[in-house]
Amino acid sequence: MKKLYFILIFVFMSSTAFAEQGQIKQTGFFSGTSKVIGDDKGNFSIIYEGTIGNKAIEGTTFGDRSSSYCVGSIVGLKGKGFETGICINKFEDGSTTTTHYEGVMGKILRWKFVSGTGKYENISGGGTTSYAQIDSAKDGVVQSYNQIVGTYNLN
Repeated sequence: MKKLYFILIFVFMSSTAFAEQGQIKQTGFFSGTSKVIGDDKGNFSIIYEGTIGNKAIEGTTFGDRSSSYCVGSIVGLKGKGFETGICINKFEDGSTTTTHYEGVMGKILRWKFVSGTGKYENISGGGTTSYAQIDSAKDGVVQSYNQIVGTYNLN
């Protein structure tokens, strides 16, 4: 009987430790609005906001069926742009994380956790994200297919 208790405690502690850190692999679809100002020489500024529905993939579970609200901007000079923004990510239990992303427009962007609430209060980690524009069926709506990879730690 003591062996059974020991095994159960070991299994519980192992699964708890595993859940406190791990891989992030998600896909999602962004839908939102944007405003653009620019000239015919490749100088422009874009601001956008919208939501992403996220799905964990490849055997990962972090953020499955979570929702993200993102606000970002792209500033371009002579056709070369820099993108940056923040996303608030809401999970099924009501906990949230805030992420910051940045990078060269059209390339893979780097992101990191900057804060969290609930069970994600002490979250750290980060990774990369990429996206491909989708031709929206509705005028005035911007859409993209997003891929997010990275790691997280709750300690």
